[in-house]
Amino acid sequence: MIHHHPADDLLLAYAVGAADEAVSLIVATHMSYCAVCRARAAKLESLGGALLQELPPVPLNDGALDHVLSRLDQVTPYERPRRPARADGTPEVLRAYIGGDLAQVRWRSMGPRLSYAPLFKRGKVSARLLRGAPGADSGMHHHDGTEYTVVLQGGFTDLTGSYGPGDLQMMEDGMSHNVVADPGEDCINLAVTTGRLKFDSLIQKIAAPLFGF
Repeated sequence: MIHHHPADDLLLAYAVGAADEAVSLIVATHMSYCAVCRARAAKLESLGGALLQELPPVPLNDGALDHVLSRLDQVTPYERPRRPARADGTPEVLRAYIGGDLAQVRWRSMGPRLSYAPLFKRGKVSARLLRGAPGADSGMHHHDGTEYTVVLQGGFTDLTGSYGPGDLQMMEDGMSHNVVADPGEDCINLAVTTGRLKFDSLIQKIAAPLFGF
């Protein structure tokens, strides 16, 4: 059962197309687990469509249609790369970034119990996968910016509560925590950060920039 959902403003931004790529990926990944938020997003999309229909029409410039039609011939159709069929529960929206399932991720080690896999970076915004062995902890740190995390496998616990598959955590600028992977299987998360992580440990302060944190 999912206990942690995106805030209403986050879900609304996704539904109306106002969220950026990273936040859209986080929300879409959460919704792949959460029927409740899929239903909420569908209602918000319907509401947005109804509001658009009530807007007064805006006249187009002369020749606008011909201009648009002429540009269609300049567009090269996009052919989505073929990926092998899904073999596990990896969300389809995430498979587009991985190129397959979680089992195919090429992890980069950050030590004996922690690893990561970068997905993309857009300015200060980074999206990455994180994996921790049972009992592994991230180290106490605070956030310079916002961090969104969706659990994909296993679970973790910190001072804000416990999170399992599909749960979404949002840590805002200045908030601190130490994430500890739950017992059992490895904890795998999708994380999006809008700024650097500031660690309390001197060793982690030195190492974090080497791994893009």
